[in-house]
Amino acid sequence: MPRLRDTEWRLLTVIVRQTFGWGQEDGSRKETDWLSQFQLKRRTGRSSAPVSRAIDVLVRSGLIIVRDSFGRDLTSAAMRRRSHSRLSFAISPLLGSVVFQERLAHLRFKNLKRKNDKRKLYKRKQQQRSRSKASADDGSFKRSSV
Repeated sequence: MPRLRDTEWRLLTVIVRQTFGWGQEDGSRKETDWLSQFQLKRRTGRSSAPVSRAIDVLVRSGLIIVRDSFGRDLTSAAMRRRSHSRLSFAISPLLGSVVFQERLAHLRFKNLKRKNDKRKLYKRKQQQRSRSKASADDGSFKRSSV
């Protein structure tokens, strides 16, 4: 899994629960389920704006698919707002594919690399501060007396 924020993770688990958590008469699992914004807000414990942002992130990352009642994929937030029908949510079938797993592994590596770069930058800044403080303590620069 890519690194998900709290609301994104909650939303993903709600969608998994509402789809795979229910069996059908033939013994298979539900693949899609329509969920209203109110249901998503109530089940995640988040307000409307964070839920909408989380939906957008999950759709863009390819973890979930959102369709209207006519079966059209709604890939952007604007398309979802314009659609005045029920929205069906599904977990992406690509989630189990090898290509998708490799892409996620690359994202994980990329995120870790960025964090390391930030840590290195923080260490460099600390070193610069300590050097400038040490040079100030040497007496290398003198204050003028007034």
